[in-house]
Amino acid sequence: MSEEKPSNINDASVPNKVAKAPADVPADTRVTSTNETTNLVTTEPETTPPSLHKADDAKLDTDNIDNNNIEDNPAADDTPMPPTEPIPGSAGWSPKKKSFFNLGLLIALIVIGVALILYAWKLPPFTPTVQQTNNAFIKGQTTIISPQVSGYVTEVAVQDFARVKAGDLLVKIDDRTFQQQLEQAQANIEVAVTNRSSNAQDTGSNQAQFEAREADLNSAKVSVYSAREDVSRYQGLVAIGAVSRAEVAHAEAQLAKAQAGVQQAEANLQVAREAREKTSGSRSSLDANIKNAEAGAKQAQINLDNAIIKAPESGQLSQLSVKTGQYVTAGTQLMYIVPKGIWIIANFKEAQVANMTIGESATIRVDALGGAKFKGRVSNISPATGSELSAGAANPATGNYIKIAQRIPVRIDLDQGQPEFAQLRPGMSVSVDVDTKAK
Repeated sequence: MSEEKPSNINDASVPNKVAKAPADVPADTRVTSTNETTNLVTTEPETTPPSLHKADDAKLDTDNIDNNNIEDNPAADDTPMPPTEPIPGSAGWSPKKKSFFNLGLLIALIVIGVALILYAWKLPPFTPTVQQTNNAFIKGQTTIISPQVSGYVTEVAVQDFARVKAGDLLVKIDDRTFQQQLEQAQANIEVAVTNRSSNAQDTGSNQAQFEAREADLNSAKVSVYSAREDVSRYQGLVAIGAVSRAEVAHAEAQLAKAQAGVQQAEANLQVAREAREKTSGSRSSLDANIKNAEAGAKQAQINLDNAIIKAPESGQLSQLSVKTGQYVTAGTQLMYIVPKGIWIIANFKEAQVANMTIGESATIRVDALGGAKFKGRVSNISPATGSELSAGAANPATGNYIKIAQRIPVRIDLDQGQPEFAQLRPGMSVSVDVDTKAK
């Protein structure tokens, strides 16, 4: 280390010369002189301990410097002088200018801070193109198997979790009651058909009676006409004495009799008409009875068929909740059947769906399979939020309102033929990433 000790030397006494060190100044100390200031420069030998160069030991009394000694020291003239720098506080000293560097550093820090805020809030230009959610589940067309009739179970033909094909026998219910109902309905059909046939015969007979009574009425009317002509002729003959009054009275009696016959014929015709109309009306009722009996037979046949429960489609059964000998009612849940067709319902926040379109690719990670990945595509987006479609949707117009991001269900169809696809089950929770740039 080297220490510089300024020394104020009169420029007039030592003009433009190198001052010689006084006798009491160590040999390793050199004095330099300039037009304004004379400095004593002390050079430490490498072997000299630092303790010998303390500030107090290096202090020089410049008032006692002998100018002659300085001039007579040839070593001072030959020793190269190190460059001198202005002393802080003197007229030639000024601080270094770093204002532009500091300003640039401040601007850089501001830009970095703004960028970090935009990135933290996912604002442009850091808006993510991949939308993520873990509010997603595997869905399937799960079908509840329930009987349509009530009765005792006589046979359970499957076991828990069995795989079945469409039409396979699942459960049998005692069908003796339904068989008897079918036979009764068929008997009712036969009775209704017999009554309809009898009615047809009665209708024919009554029609014949009506026609006969109508003929009788016409005959009675002819008799009245003939009797009236006889009375008129006899009345003309009695005036000239060709016939007696008794014959005229007899003719008038025949006319009255004929007129009574017309009245009787009209009454008989009315009876025949009513009988015919009655049988005609009964025919319509009997036709309805036949249809009713046939409908009863069809319903009995349906009940008989429903006593045998078959798989409506191919798939895998759930755990069974029915046993042989158990009494079940219509609608009782016996088991579930899960077909192979499955899909994903992912509930994204409303802001995430803003740029989402049908056909975009999706990556699905299944928790139950150790995060195994599956590929799929967006097939449909719900027309409303999940809360809007729920049965107990809240009314925001009442009470205090807190804005909460709503979620919109999105359906994602899985690509077929992927590894471990057969291990997917409806109800599993998954995580979904949708790339809004990929179409």
